[in-house]
Amino acid sequence: MESESIALDELEIVATDKKGEAYVIRGYNHSKDREKLIEMYATFSPEQRCLGLPPTTRTGIEHWIDYLAENGIAFVAERDGRIIGHAVLVPTEDGKEVDVTIFVHQDFQNRGIGQRLMKVTIDYSKKKGYKGMMLVTERTNVRAIHVYKKLGFKVVDPYLEYDMYLDLRN
Repeated sequence: MESESIALDELEIVATDKKGEAYVIRGYNHSKDREKLIEMYATFSPEQRCLGLPPTTRTGIEHWIDYLAENGIAFVAERDGRIIGHAVLVPTEDGKEVDVTIFVHQDFQNRGIGQRLMKVTIDYSKKKGYKGMMLVTERTNVRAIHVYKKLGFKVVDPYLEYDMYLDLRN
């Protein structure tokens, strides 16, 4: 697998959402951002959870975030010092593909932030030489499925939940 050197701590994309409000997408720094990310998930609406995530207790959130930080490559969307979105790539055992997880806080959904965050993860994954990206969402998550399809993901298993895949070799 070919890869391009990409420093997450140097990644910073300034963007504007559909309401005209500025935000930044950047690499996640666990030691500096952990508490702000816990706060995002602690205030996450239970109705917005997908496939049991994020966890609902602070302890559960902490363990989950620590696991993702140890095993994945994370990005955040931030506005005025508040983390409003989080995406994580977890490489498969063989290192050829990545599983992606993404959440945008309900106060900032429907503004294009999640789509922009996904584009950053896709670009990053291509540059690192991964051959594909996988994700799973609930079949009732129509808005997310629409965005994923718009970005090129294909449904590979639509039965219990939607397993989707994006081939990055093109």
